[in-house]
Amino acid sequence: MNNQIKFTMFFALSKIIDFILLPICWLFILLILGLFQKNNFRKNIIFSLSILLLFLFTNPTFVNQLFKWYEYPQTQLNAHQKYTWGIVLGGGMVHAGDTTGGRIHVGDTGDRFAQPILLYQKGIIKKILITGGNTSIGQLKIDHGHESADVKKLMISYGVRENDIFLEIQAKNTRENAIYSSDKLLNFKQDTVLLITSAAHMRRSIGCYKKVGFKIKPYPVDFEQRYGQPGFLDSWMPHEGNMYKLAQIIREMFGFVVYKIMGYC
Repeated sequence: MNNQIKFTMFFALSKIIDFILLPICWLFILLILGLFQKNNFRKNIIFSLSILLLFLFTNPTFVNQLFKWYEYPQTQLNAHQKYTWGIVLGGGMVHAGDTTGGRIHVGDTGDRFAQPILLYQKGIIKKILITGGNTSIGQLKIDHGHESADVKKLMISYGVRENDIFLEIQAKNTRENAIYSSDKLLNFKQDTVLLITSAAHMRRSIGCYKKVGFKIKPYPVDFEQRYGQPGFLDSWMPHEGNMYKLAQIIREMFGFVVYKIMGYC
């Protein structure tokens, strides 16, 4: 079995596992188990546990503490620090939509391309490599987007020279990001590159890039944790958006462990 087939199988399996890791799936499973319980005591225990977990999964304080614990800390750079390459890992920066009139829709992780533009304008990075390809898996998962190309267009519109933007459009996951980036920048692997991705995704990314021989300076962006002292309602009022954020951080932690076991990072 060649490496490409292995990568495809691993990618498909990872997306199926992503679904299993969703906290809302756990709640559905508990509720279904409760419905089929004939013993009222056990049924009440299961329903009570479901309510407790629902409160925990939507609680802003609980979710925020997880992000504070896991997200990579901010990196401070000054104008004297220079890097030839900034590598931007794709995923959620833009999303497919109605492109009538050339409109590009910014996604949830738009900070991944906004911060490199600022770094380029300050002269901290000279060139930008955007890595990430189409993530479709047959009919199992269909990706209608062209993220890397769209982000390139956005960067050009904000003043980045077209000749300073390079694309890698084969990678479907973080390991492939690192491998195909290595192919693109083979002559620059001895230079320190600025690695730009979401703070929660940075630990896995650093491991993958170091594994293929890169010298890395991490520059985490797209922070989800809240800063400052929140009010009472901000700390305790349940919100459905926290369940989505919880799913993100669980997926990242699980992915990091799997990549370690597989020897990818």
